[in-house]
Amino acid sequence: MRVELILNRANEAWILQKFAERLQEELTGLGHDAAIVSQETGTQDISHHLSWAFAHVKSSSPSTMFVTHLDDMHKIRQVKTILAEAVSVGVCMSRDTALELAEAGVPDQSLIAINPAHDHAVSPRRIILGLTTRLYSDGRKREAVLVEACGKMDMSGFEFRIHGDGWQDTIPALKASGAEVTYHPDSGDFAGDYQRIITDIPQFDYYIYLGIDEGSMGTLDALAAGVATIVTPQGFHLDVADGITYPVVTADDLVAVFQKIAAPRQARIDGVARLTWRRYTEEHVALWENLIAGTRLANGLADLDLGHGAELITLRQETIAQNGRSVRRILSTLSRTPALRPLRGLVDKWRL
Repeated sequence: MRVELILNRANEAWILQKFAERLQEELTGLGHDAAIVSQETGTQDISHHLSWAFAHVKSSSPSTMFVTHLDDMHKIRQVKTILAEAVSVGVCMSRDTALELAEAGVPDQSLIAINPAHDHAVSPRRIILGLTTRLYSDGRKREAVLVEACGKMDMSGFEFRIHGDGWQDTIPALKASGAEVTYHPDSGDFAGDYQRIITDIPQFDYYIYLGIDEGSMGTLDALAAGVATIVTPQGFHLDVADGITYPVVTADDLVAVFQKIAAPRQARIDGVARLTWRRYTEEHVALWENLIAGTRLANGLADLDLGHGAELITLRQETIAQNGRSVRRILSTLSRTPALRPLRGLVDKWRL
């Protein structure tokens, strides 16, 4: 299949160029012939416009267009007209926008939603667990409970930041669980060590104290910094209002807390894991193959209910109407028509 990705020069060197380049890379990897062009050549099997604003001319082949940011009534009307007169299918970034267009009168068969991809170039920050505890040979700070807990789960989503002497023999077990460990043993300068501690504490996500010996002064520092606590429910910990975020005594208590605080972070990571450029491209390919064959993928819009509340629907309608009254948006709309397109550069430079 030969695909021409139509990128108007006005959209070069910005996000739409990235979409075009990623699509071209993935299409080539899938064995298709893909070219980025400023206008179709007539040799394509499919034309895909990276911007609906430049898709007014009817293609000599089945065609699609990327539909984004329909935040005023003029854009919605223009997209509706283009889909009726020039382009086969509008590819929306969300089911929400596709449903909005369907409700505005665009036929279901002219719409599909394909969620955008991203580069997976961002690595998640580990959850930072802070300890400001000196250990003793008799194990009174109950570090063995922490070691036992870490031995029962994957701790690769966590970083321990530890201040205080005596952790040298414990740290290898923490690292073996997958955790990262940043260790600051005592330097011999109490005032300097304390300054490092109070500078680091606000960076903690959670403060941990496992001793059962009335309480940790570090707990008070953590609370003063607004840091959540994972501490034993004893001593003056009990007397501080909202001082204990997660009470723990046993290793199993600690495992349960670690799992609970890790789950939302992992869910967010998992939620975007599928949004790859390969998946994005494959969904386009499936659409294009069906268009070439004269059929369409089911888009499910007829049965879609996103559960929008009346307040949100009203707010969106008011926003679209308000934006539509903007002088700049009216001029921008006029400049997207083929006859007045030469004026578009002037409109883009005009800021109201």
